[in-house]
Amino acid sequence: IAPFAKHVREGRPWVRLKLAASLDGRIGSAKGVSKWITGPDARRSVHALRTRVDAVAVGIGTALADDPALTVRDAEPIDGRSQPTRVVFDANARLPLDALLVRTAREVPTWLVVADDAETAALEHAGVRVLRVPRGSAGVDLDAALAALGREGIVDLLVEGGAKLAGALMAGDHLDELRWFVAPIALGAEGLASLVGPSPESPEQAPRYVLNRVERLGNDAALTLLRQRS
Repeated sequence: IAPFAKHVREGRPWVRLKLAASLDGRIGSAKGVSKWITGPDARRSVHALRTRVDAVAVGIGTALADDPALTVRDAEPIDGRSQPTRVVFDANARLPLDALLVRTAREVPTWLVVADDAETAALEHAGVRVLRVPRGSAGVDLDAALAALGREGIVDLLVEGGAKLAGALMAGDHLDELRWFVAPIALGAEGLASLVGPSPESPEQAPRYVLNRVERLGNDAALTLLRQRS
């Protein structure tokens, strides 16, 4: 509870990153195929995690490639809690009007974090809520984006992809927790990297995480790691 309280005081959410990767750290094959790396037990665990967070976020690349619903479907909802808010980090407001997230925006809250000069009238008319922040190296300024989500009452944010957003959050030291699902397969060096962006000059300069829990989910392993902060 204490870390969450500290984040509330600071005005930003606790940021969890979920990754499902192969033994060699790949989230897709060389041809971009990513379904399914992990098994059904791991996927059910992700849906259970969605029931406990305020919002589930993806980058625009994942939204375009997968057309996700980002809803809780394979887990029992917690009494008194509704579906988590869906958030897309989308600097240029590229989310199509026929995307599932847009078509269901009036049923389940869908928010778009965009650059302050993005054109969003059609998306807003479709029921999408827009949060405008300055541009940054990750498309939008992530410090400003997380602060904006905090002002809207998001305390616990689950980020589910993609590799560029995940890498930018790690490179900017915005991640508080990693939920890393490891499947017993190898996809090779040409497969899609799980993180794109962080490139410290030495291991000493890399953000370090503490192993908090290890679980077996079917044939997969689930590692929970917490950011080690001074």
